Amino acid sequence: MALIVLEGMRFHAFHGVHPEEQVLGGEYVVNVEIQTGIAAAAKTDDIASTPVNYETVFQICMAEMAEPKKLLETVVTNIIHRLKRQFSQMKSVKVQVRKLYPPIHAKMGPLQQGRFQPISGRVEAAWVQDDASFVSNCPRCKASFLCYTDDTCWCKEIQNIHPATQETLKRQFGSTCLCQNCLKLYAG
Repeated sequence: MALIVLEGMRFHAFHGVHPEEQVLGGEYVVNVEIQTGIAAAAKTDDIASTPVNYETVFQICMAEMAEPKKLLETVVTNIIHRLKRQFSQMKSVKVQVRKLYPPIHAKMGPLQQGRFQPISGRVEAAWVQDDASFVSNCPRCKASFLCYTDDTCWCKEIQNIHPATQETLKRQFGSTCLCQNCLKLYAG
């Protein structure tokens, strides 16, 4: 497996819980690491063969950074969700969003001679990182396959499974997905 990495994407964005962050904005650095196969793209030397186009990754990050959110956790989760919607062959993804020099509203220090002393300091960056792995093992045949486990997964496109069959599969295998080959056996 190969890694496709975009490191140091810089954006001016308006994320944060403090009013000044939502008005003035701040500087952010986004890093994305995607594990996927690259053999077909390497063989053909054609961008159409690549499972992950890093220009598209940049566009996804830029679009998400343009939508103000209060929490970096929300931004990171939304980037991962958008990547899953765009790229069906990711084996794993890691996204980090760094807020440079975030405003920290410090409280007053301990009493000294009857007066509160302000606490001073500076934070270089605050960041949130999340990662997800999408490789699963089929509970029926034990083969490895990709499963995004949400509405972005390929299995949502298979519509010819009778509701009674779906219920039987759920009882037999729980909420774990089956691979594409096994699931096709149950499709009408």
